[in-house]
Amino acid sequence: MRGRWASAAIGAGVARRRAGAEMEQQDAAHQKEMDQLKADQQKQIDQLKQSQSQPQQSSGQEDVTQKLQKLADLKKQGILSDEEFQKLKMELLAKL
Repeated sequence: MRGRWASAAIGAGVARRRAGAEMEQQDAAHQKEMDQLKADQQKQIDQLKQSQSQPQQSSGQEDVTQKLQKLADLKKQGILSDEEFQKLKMELLAKL
């Protein structure tokens, strides 16, 4: 009888060890998958931030350029004095 109990105990220990090893492998695979998902998500966030910042910069510069052109036109028409034009121009350029 002792031999059977010993064999059963050894068999149970081996089974637990195998199950533990399988769980560790599954955990490692799951962790690797999660790390990859996080990296992909961060990449998408970075791309989104970059795409959002680029148009704003160029449209902001175009906006300032357009405003400067309007101010120059107003000055040519005599609506703005030289002093007013210089003051408004400096305010626009300070925003850049």
